Amino acid sequence: MSPDDLPAALARVARDVYARHLSTSSGGNVSHRHPGGFLVSGTGRAGARQTADDFALCGPDGAHVSGPAPSKEAGFHAALYRQRPDVHAAVHVHADASLALSCLAEPTSGNVLPILSSYAVTTVGRAPLLPYHPPGSAALAAAVHAACVGANALLFQNHGVLVYAETLEQALDRLEELEQQARVWLLTRGQARVLSEAELAAANHAAGHRFHVPAGEARPRLRADLHGWSP
Repeated sequence: MSPDDLPAALARVARDVYARHLSTSSGGNVSHRHPGGFLVSGTGRAGARQTADDFALCGPDGAHVSGPAPSKEAGFHAALYRQRPDVHAAVHVHADASLALSCLAEPTSGNVLPILSSYAVTTVGRAPLLPYHPPGSAALAAAVHAACVGANALLFQNHGVLVYAETLEQALDRLEELEQQARVWLLTRGQARVLSEAELAAANHAAGHRFHVPAGEARPRLRADLHGWSP
């Protein structure tokens, strides 16, 4: 995709995320690499109405270069792109099920996503849960920088989720799969059957071990029992 086409593509994704009920109107942000650094949602820009003019250009260090003032969370996008040269697109949202899982589960450097189907492995892979850091803080950016290698999604405790990929389309697919796995886990009150060790090994093999999830990481460790919870 040419740099000139990126703002319009980002706006489409931002509107699509809102239309799919994956984010509130002004919550979250999207970004994409750019020859000058990266483009990211401007601060306070409503996802439901974003246009190509709503994106800021930031340098590789996250400093504002041009366009509207960037999201306060531009720092963790910069940290991600510095650490992962293979990543070109990122989507951060406060999706319901992912956010609920981030509030219920214990932080882990392993995988917090319940592995209920092979698609969770082949599309998402490992998704660590970072301890809580204030949105937009240097501590959150540092945590993303440290955790993003070997994972394709990060949950932020009591905050939301960040997914990233080579393209915006892949990132959006990853987000939808992660959100579905989290939602089904909640709907089944944490009692859903997860993939067995053999099934997980087969899924890892099918994914070429690109997104390897160890057998012991197919079920999240929760802070509370979901037996009495009703969706």
